[in-house]
Amino acid sequence: MSLAILMSASAPAYEPRINYMLQCQGCHGPDGRGEPGRVPSIRTTLAPLSRFAAGRRYLLQVPGVALSALSDQDLAALLNWMIPALGGAKPRQFRAYTAAEVARYRREPLVEIGATRARLMRQLQLRQ
Repeated sequence: MSLAILMSASAPAYEPRINYMLQCQGCHGPDGRGEPGRVPSIRTTLAPLSRFAAGRRYLLQVPGVALSALSDQDLAALLNWMIPALGGAKPRQFRAYTAAEVARYRREPLVEIGATRARLMRQLQLRQ
């Protein structure tokens, strides 16, 4: 199935907490801890990655986000819920995602996911 067809099919709109359960929880778990060595924890990396441009782009280009059937608006709302709820950031500690930002970056899904994540994790360590 082509990316255009996948992107045109939209999922029903639910509140962000429900969208997390339906779209993300299967891999990242109910609390976002993931599975060590297989699925990254979003608890420790989601908020820090959302604080700089390359990290924000990465979060929108990982396959689970980029290829989601959720609308750009619903994806923005989901990330804006996840960052404080699972990533521990207070709402004033991060810049909220917009539907326009989601639309701009999700159209280019990552191919080199592991290498990109490793590079960003090194950048995060340098920022601390």
